[in-house]
Amino acid sequence: MKTLVFFTVLVAAAALAGETVSVVGVEPPTEHNAHWQMIQDGIVGCVRDGLNVYGSNDSTQMMWAGQPINLGGYDGVSIRVSYSQQSADEGDYCKLFLGDGGLHLFHVFEDTGGELDSFTATLDEFYGATNLEMQFSWVSDETGVDEGFRMYNIRIDGVKWGEGYYTNIFTWDASNDVTGHQTFDVVEMQSGTLQCLAFEYGTDLDVQGWWAVDNVELLADGVGILPLQAGGYGVEDFGSGGWYQDKHGLSGEWELGTDHATGDMSGDNWQCDSAAHPGWRYEAETLSPWIEYAHSVTEVTVEFDTWLSLLGTGDCASFGFYAAYGHPVFDYTFHDLDDWELDDDGTEVTDTSWGAIKAGF
Repeated sequence: MKTLVFFTVLVAAAALAGETVSVVGVEPPTEHNAHWQMIQDGIVGCVRDGLNVYGSNDSTQMMWAGQPINLGGYDGVSIRVSYSQQSADEGDYCKLFLGDGGLHLFHVFEDTGGELDSFTATLDEFYGATNLEMQFSWVSDETGVDEGFRMYNIRIDGVKWGEGYYTNIFTWDASNDVTGHQTFDVVEMQSGTLQCLAFEYGTDLDVQGWWAVDNVELLADGVGILPLQAGGYGVEDFGSGGWYQDKHGLSGEWELGTDHATGDMSGDNWQCDSAAHPGWRYEAETLSPWIEYAHSVTEVTVEFDTWLSLLGTGDCASFGFYAAYGHPVFDYTFHDLDDWELDDDGTEVTDTSWGAIKAGF
């Protein structure tokens, strides 16, 4: 009886207000609301059945429910999503949530005007996760519709230390000393590939010098992108972790806050010297957290402050980067949605004189 009375009230209201009638302040959606579905082979999106556009008042989720995504055993991991998005206004957007025992917001996709693009990021906070959770959420408001969000491929790659190839940018020795702020154009670094910066210092059997490095920053089109594992981007102070060092089986190491005089380099800096007795050969290399930047980047530079104290012809310091061979951990092109759990908030549709109204809004 209550349902009948409610429906009668709605019909009466519709008769009085015509097409401008709203239900609880929300404009009734047109014909059908959108939900996640295959648009064509290899493309998934959020559209209304039989149409090429999304609806108003959409709130739909698509969560990975297939085989566990295991990131264990890798030193660096990145994700790349190939997608397009064309939305009517700021109230229409797609978000990516990731989790390891609980989902949280990872990225909000930008509008591409319907053009194919890709989003790339490192997954620093999920290293070692054995069951990565992944959910895409599409939301639209009540003001308009457009083509919406389309997804073509999701790829997650893992890399391991010691794999890949090294490119030397510059080497300093007794005849080529260096001190102060340095800026290098690193056009050799490739977009779409996991890479890390490398600083290596060593000496031969009869001398002992040292090298200090501070304020390392990688800039992509002028924006700092060096990831800090404690969160955020920008200048690396070596206090946030995420740096790895390889002693190559010899003495010597990179240390934080040693007491070598470094002129106007203040605060914590990263210094390499011999931890062995005088006269012992040593070599140590420190490598930054893994880095990946978008294909759209046109200029990449590295800046850092340095103080090099060479004590003989056997001292040598070099700067370069490693480009790693990625191991595909997860590479998914859409042919169906069998491995995904779909949740369409308010799935019931009630037929009224206005057409189909989705419940739950």
